[in-house]
Amino acid sequence: MLCGEVDHDEGVVDLPLQRDHRYPPFMRVATPRSELEAAQDVKDLQHNGWKKIVKKKPKASQTEFKVLSREKYAGKFPATRISFKPITGRTHQLRVHSAAIGHPIVADPAYGIYGEASPNGGFEEWRMEKLAPSRAPQSLQIGINDAVQKEGQRMCLHAKELKFCHPISGKNLSFLAPPPF
Repeated sequence: MLCGEVDHDEGVVDLPLQRDHRYPPFMRVATPRSELEAAQDVKDLQHNGWKKIVKKKPKASQTEFKVLSREKYAGKFPATRISFKPITGRTHQLRVHSAAIGHPIVADPAYGIYGEASPNGGFEEWRMEKLAPSRAPQSLQIGINDAVQKEGQRMCLHAKELKFCHPISGKNLSFLAPPPF
């Protein structure tokens, strides 16, 4: 479930991701500016492990989404229930893409309103105003965050269905679980 009302019923978020050089170990949307900053920061890093992680090139990242419903979180805050289908499988992909389109996942402790990662998935405020004019306003995100804290809610991200091939038996397995929110 995302903060605010997403204005498109379906679509694809196609934004490359990179390790966040300012807030490791988090991820962010890769921009020409962030790539230059990361390259400069790598020069200044003393720890070879961090250098190796931050030095990695951005990777293409695509997420299909479809609006399932528009609801009221805690009975009063506009929220959108979304079905995500990651085309690529990048670290924190759904969480960063949600923040980058201006609708962070409800109760996301890293990419939400008071999260530890770069705000807006790494986009600057001026860019968000151009790219996501219908994004969830800060006041709405704060209201939802306050309701989340009162309810003790966990992040509203849930894998409804998992399918994979068992590595030993070769049998196709499928697991379904309805979302708890």
